[in-house]
Amino acid sequence: MKKKIRVLIVEDEFITLDALRDELEDIGYEISGDAMRADEALEILERGDTDIAILDIHLKGSESGIWLAARIRDKYKIPFIFLSAFSDQHTIAKAAETNPSSYLVKPFTSADLYTSIELALLTHAKNVEALHLPESHTKVTNELLIRDSIFVKDDLTYKKILIRDILYIEAFRNYLELYLPQGSHVIRSTLKEFLAVLPTEYFMQTHRSFVVNMEKVDEVGANFLQIGTAKIPISRNQKEEVLSRLKFYF
Repeated sequence: MKKKIRVLIVEDEFITLDALRDELEDIGYEISGDAMRADEALEILERGDTDIAILDIHLKGSESGIWLAARIRDKYKIPFIFLSAFSDQHTIAKAAETNPSSYLVKPFTSADLYTSIELALLTHAKNVEALHLPESHTKVTNELLIRDSIFVKDDLTYKKILIRDILYIEAFRNYLELYLPQGSHVIRSTLKEFLAVLPTEYFMQTHRSFVVNMEKVDEVGANFLQIGTAKIPISRNQKEEVLSRLKFYF
């Protein structure tokens, strides 16, 4: 049986904390602990049974969520997600210095929560592999990733999607539409975040708003790639790199 992901919640508003706990458990995560102050969170982290943390930027007490994030990054080395309502530019800039895996802005949906956690875990795992594996192992890692799957919100359930089945991806601000042979699904994520967890041997950005599974390309035009009936644009800046990935015979 697959081990459940264990999440630490650090939130100083009881109603939000309680709602987060319920939503996480409903999705299928396990709660490693919850805290309303940074010092309480550190006690839970010391047990070593937390896989990811969700931190409110603004915490009551002497230490902020940003301070706690820096400790997690330097000592516990697990991914963390910031949770906050709208914050001023200075606060966001300070938070960014801790290299969070993602941000959740209140109010958020269960789909937002699930997507943020899964992308944070995947990005963190890929970064750890990049730090510890020799360059010769990169190809093996990417080949394993192409066999992986993700779960996306589909009405009241989450539907499994195989990475290798994704034909191409189109970005709309902070949302992505994943195109598959049997239809499409919309998820909340930036293109940059999602591209970071995709196997680079297969997926490539062709345009600021498009990523293509190069294994699925049927035809190549002067400024587009065709997959089935869909024509995906190639930007001028990406054209040389995109074409270098394809084999042409005359």
